[in-house]
Order: sequence, then C-alpha cells, then structure tokens
Amino acid sequence: MSVVALSEKKIAIIGLGLMGGSLALALRGSCQEILALENNAETITFAKDHQIVDRISSHPEDILPQADVIILATPVGTIVNLIPLLPNWHSGSPLVMDIGSTKVRICEELNRLPDRFHSLGGHPMCGKEFSSIQYADGTIFKEAPFALCALPSTRDSDQKVAQAIVAAIGANVLWMDAQTHDRWVAATSHVPYLIANALAAVVPSDAKILAGPGYRSTSRLAGSNIQMMTDILMTNREAVVNQLDIYQQQLNSLRELLLSQSWDLLMHELTDGRNKYQEIATIKER
Repeated sequence: MSVVALSEKKIAIIGLGLMGGSLALALRGSCQEILALENNAETITFAKDHQIVDRISSHPEDILPQADVIILATPVGTIVNLIPLLPNWHSGSPLVMDIGSTKVRICEELNRLPDRFHSLGGHPMCGKEFSSIQYADGTIFKEAPFALCALPSTRDSDQKVAQAIVAAIGANVLWMDAQTHDRWVAATSHVPYLIANALAAVVPSDAKILAGPGYRSTSRLAGSNIQMMTDILMTNREAVVNQLDIYQQQLNSLRELLLSQSWDLLMHELTDGRNKYQEIATIKER
C-alpha cells in the first residue's frame, strides 16, 4: 500500500483518549480525513480546540458510515462491547482494527462480524500512565513495535493498509497470532503493572519520606487508569496468572537464598537478572 493509496482513506477513530488522540495526531497529513467518535463532551471540545481531528461527533451515524477504516481505540472492555454494534452503523465493507492491549478476546469478537467486514487485531507497544487526550502525543509511536494479528477475514490488501498506517505513525510492524501476543504482554506489561501496584501498596506510610527516584520509577505503573487495567487483566486472566506463578517462583527462590545465606548463589541470580535487564535496555527507549 503506497502513501498515495493511504492518502485516499478516511479513517475513523473510536475513542480519543491518550492512544486514540495520539494516533490521530500521528496520522495527520497521511490520510484523506481523520474522523472521530467520542462521547465525552470535554474530550470533544479539546479535540476541536486543538484541531486533533478533521471531524468529531458523539453520534455514530455522523461519522462511521463514511469511514474506509475504523480503528477502535477505547479501553479493552468497551472495544469488546462496541464490535457487535458496528454492523448497525456501517452498511459497507470497512476494514476494522483495534489498538487494544489484549488480543484473544477482541479477535474472537472481530471474528463474529458479518462477512462483509474485514478485520485484524493491533496493539502498539507504547503509551503513558495517563489516559486522557490532554496527554496525547503523536510521537509516542516512533520506533515502537506494533503487533498486528491477521484473522480469517483479513485480506492481503487489508494487511497492506494496516502496514501503511503503522509506517505512517513511525512504528514497526510485528505480525503474530493473538495467543502469542497475550502471553508475551502478560510478561512484559500486565504483570509489571501488578508488581508496581503491589510495591506501592505495601510500602509503610512512615517510610515514604525516604522514597527516592528508584522507588518512583519502579512503582510508576501503579498510576495507570484502574478501569483500563482491570479490563486488560479480565481479558488476559489466564496468561497473567501463569506469569504471576513464574514471578512468584522467582521471588521464593530469592527468599530462600537470603534465608540460607547463600550469598554466592544470590549474586549469581542477581547477575543473571541484571544481564537480562541490560539486554532489554539496549532496545531504544520509548
């Protein structure tokens, strides 16, 4: 799909929070028109005042029928609830994709759309702990992996459109199946959120006066939107629980080494963890 072909597409984004707003900003100048469906009055006003999209409305019939591509950018739970409604709002054959944080549950719902719809799952691996449009930033996608999951209804032309969108926002395409995606993000995103939340929860109140940059950076994810994260955990429960078990085993191992005063073995475990961190740290920060 060439840039010229993408420039002929009208792209409708449902949900202008942090990710939807950032996507709209990143797509500026790359497509024919950026449309948005949003039900929050303050968000609509902000989007209009800052010219984030070309047209925005809280009424699906004003926005969706004209769209060539519909991108679902609401929280995961809302995406799952919106997908069955799309046939009521679009009588044609649009490409439907999402940018939700879990894929198996969403792709199951996308697969239930009528045959005239073509769809695929998507998830850009970037973001912030804030969720409103005020924090939207079109540069957050730069060099970020963007997972794409092809479905039975996905045509070659749909894959090319999706790849063109990813290229336009500066991200890097990573094709994978939904199950692999959810297993990997459980380890790299969802369990780290729970760990950060637990760390924030157990620190004694009188010890917080000594909380320095290390504590703040380690617990930062605890500031994420609670409803958004609950939706994510609900739709990726099995993979998250499995990864929590692995994490718990590692904590138990470290605890035993401390109790037995096995300092050489403890240093070996800590060195192994540091080496793996350094491997990750070589990836460009996003």
